[in-house]
Amino acid sequence: MMKLHVRSSLLPVLGMVLCLALTARAQQAPALAVTINVDAARDTLAALQNDSLTHDEALRIANLQGNQGILRKLHEFKITSTTDDFANALYKLARHEAVTKPEETSVLLGLVQPNVEKLKQLLAQMQANPENFQNAIKQRIAQFSLPDSKLSLQGYVVAGGDGGGYAFGSTDFYLNIGIIDDLVLARSVTTHEMYHAVQGAYANDREVKFAGPETSRTVACKQVEQLFANLYEEGSAVVVADPALIPQSHSAAAARMLADTDDGMKHLGTSATLLEMSVISLEAEKPMAYDDVYGVGFLGHGVLYNIGYAMAQSIVDIDGPAGLAKYLKEPPYRFVLRYTELPLYGKDRGHPALGEHTLAAAHRLAMGCR
Repeated sequence: MMKLHVRSSLLPVLGMVLCLALTARAQQAPALAVTINVDAARDTLAALQNDSLTHDEALRIANLQGNQGILRKLHEFKITSTTDDFANALYKLARHEAVTKPEETSVLLGLVQPNVEKLKQLLAQMQANPENFQNAIKQRIAQFSLPDSKLSLQGYVVAGGDGGGYAFGSTDFYLNIGIIDDLVLARSVTTHEMYHAVQGAYANDREVKFAGPETSRTVACKQVEQLFANLYEEGSAVVVADPALIPQSHSAAAARMLADTDDGMKHLGTSATLLEMSVISLEAEKPMAYDDVYGVGFLGHGVLYNIGYAMAQSIVDIDGPAGLAKYLKEPPYRFVLRYTELPLYGKDRGHPALGEHTLAAAHRLAMGCR
């Protein structure tokens, strides 16, 4: 998930579906079949301008798969909005009625409505500029994919809810043009989330299984392994999304992202410290809940994105894109340990050393939680 929140060619046919065949060099040809569905964004935008919208039509739109993803993401943020809440908000806004119920306002369609024309133009740009959008994405993803990749991914473009882009650990991903309202930024966020979908396809390969009965120790190991997994997934996706693109965008969202990234790179030591504190809290006699640790590290300003990105980029600097791609099928503790083996590890502010507990946890995982 891109760390951007409000609170912190697409074919012009029914379904508007795009299929991409991703290929790299002849000797290294990962192939990803990617379908991007824009029904949710297209229909939501049209409905917000339709003052004769019926409630049945609003409910149909709310039930679209993309819009169900919006609700699923809100639930991750502990916001309990339902399909009916989405439909009610859409219906009321279209008819210029007040939306006051918290679960309806949380869908954030009120923020989308003033920008409908701009967002329609963005969808048209995605369709009209394949070389600068989907072709660029497929080339970037191919660089960081395994040679034998043959995957089928599903993307959804939406207009509403929180989060500029997100995935749920499987082979689907979401781009929210309600927040990401610029072509350059949309390309970067789509690349980021599409790579999460690639990662999701190999999630079982990365899973670490521990022998023997479950104990407090193995529970802690599983929690720390999940922390390292999120660290690898987000850090790697930031690299693949190519932060160098962002200055080409002049949107407010891009400016916030640039400011966050710049500040994060200046304070990598703080990010490494938070990683250490996170490991300690998960291994404590009375451990913190993983969702709470994740929320502190990866939501809002997403402080742990910074050390994850620095680690992933440092690996690419030495091992190249293929060196990072290998961790699609490797347990995440190996990603952590590889970073500690790099020539500049711990020698400058751009390559901060990891904490004692973080290192011990990685080595313990490498030994099967012994």
